[in-house]
Amino acid sequence: KKNTTEKLQQSPKDGNVIAYYVQDSIGTKFNFYREIDSMLKSKEREFERQLRSKYENYQKYEENIRKKMDAGEITGYQLEDIQQQAMRKQEAISTFERQRGGELQRESLNYQNALMNKISEAGKEFSQENGIDMLLFYQKGGQITYISDAFDVTDAFVDFLNKREEAIMSGVETEMEESEDDDSQLNGIGLNK
Repeated sequence: KKNTTEKLQQSPKDGNVIAYYVQDSIGTKFNFYREIDSMLKSKEREFERQLRSKYENYQKYEENIRKKMDAGEITGYQLEDIQQQAMRKQEAISTFERQRGGELQRESLNYQNALMNKISEAGKEFSQENGIDMLLFYQKGGQITYISDAFDVTDAFVDFLNKREEAIMSGVETEMEESEDDDSQLNGIGLNK
């Protein structure tokens, strides 16, 4: 806090105190963000593994059918049933991909929204504690083309977030539970499928 206050006192002033943090630092230095990101990536890898396994099993099924057809082990009567079964297997894979993929997207979006809300609230507290009138986030390619390093409070803000990690974590979990309740209510009336 002392370094942040000293830095802001040395920065040019026009009556308002402006500061910024580098957005990418949240993803690389804020412990809870990294944990959520790691958890979501793990779920995504598991989904991709399951999907790949389903496609591989279907390819084995098709290959087995081709071998039986080449060997003359499948009659014309059986062919229609086999084609219907193949269509059912393809539909099951598509349904899994669509449903589970959608669930993962919703979960990721819900986590991001909940976490960004908590970071925003923490930004307000951080600003009030440090006498900052406007706290911006800077990101390459964003709306701010240039801002002097004199206004950079990234390390102090990330340290502030990490010290309040437990409170932020519980707030995110509460928002996620509320979001899941909202999703299940929407699913119940057919709006979130």
